[in-house]
Amino acid sequence: MDSRILPNWKSEDTAAFGQKTLLMQHTLSETGLFDRDVLAELIETVPAHAYNLNTMGWDHTNPEWREGRLPKISGHEAIEAIARGRMWLNMRKLQSWSPRHAQLLERMYDEFEKLIPGFSTFRQSLGLLISSPNVQVFYHADIPGQSLWQLEGKKRVYIYPNQEPFLPQKSLEGIILGETEEEIDYQPGFDDKAEVFDLEPGQALNWALNGPHRVENADCLNISVTTEHWTSDIRKSYAVHYANGVLRRRLGLDNLSPSIETPLVYPKAALAAFWRKLELNSGDKVQRVTDFELDPTADKGIRDVEQRPKETAG
Repeated sequence: MDSRILPNWKSEDTAAFGQKTLLMQHTLSETGLFDRDVLAELIETVPAHAYNLNTMGWDHTNPEWREGRLPKISGHEAIEAIARGRMWLNMRKLQSWSPRHAQLLERMYDEFEKLIPGFSTFRQSLGLLISSPNVQVFYHADIPGQSLWQLEGKKRVYIYPNQEPFLPQKSLEGIILGETEEEIDYQPGFDDKAEVFDLEPGQALNWALNGPHRVENADCLNISVTTEHWTSDIRKSYAVHYANGVLRRRLGLDNLSPSIETPLVYPKAALAAFWRKLELNSGDKVQRVTDFELDPTADKGIRDVEQRPKETAG
């Protein structure tokens, strides 16, 4: 019996991973770690700082996000409310609070590193997404290397080039500095250059580092997994963009190179480490505010609550 997570890996996939958009086949559903009872248990035990519950508008040119919270209800009730509402539950870093999923994450990256010679990662992370029919995740970019794994339902994924004008350097710097969440200005004309995939259960996508993307769910409940990882080159890229953001905002410098292949990468990394250690940009970071709660008895599955700061990880 083939117990691999990626049973149909091909030699050309090795060269494409992390460089181009790659459609993969996976067997995560066969692990039993994403059955409904397991999902319900995860919802009931997720730490407050390890999830986001969001509802959103319809216009992806003018994103409207609201932050919510989970009440003390059963996990199955929560899933049912999401299935008839318009929201997105993202449970982050399962490896830090679910030992079974920590073992799965280790197994997944062990397999990646065997399939891709020289591929060495750290700070791997596993997330779980449960989202309503027809919701969308607006145009945004992520900082680590990332893959999206579909378990249930169907979603359309748009992936864009990781360069100007789709990914302005200043916007990426703002995400890294924490000035915004992950949003980037979107223009409908960008879709002409997008790669579009209708992702189905048993399929996964990996794309080039920081590649902007957006997601539209089909008319069905969606359950997906995300994996994130860092490599030496990703860490260098992060440090360079971080330092460039500081230099641009504090000293007014422009025409800053994002290259990690020049000697400037080392002083920029030192500047980024210094700035982060002293938390010199902490006052510029976006603050999340919770203003609704999941409610299985409500028509749309949520109810408004008094606004309060969202608890975040320390």
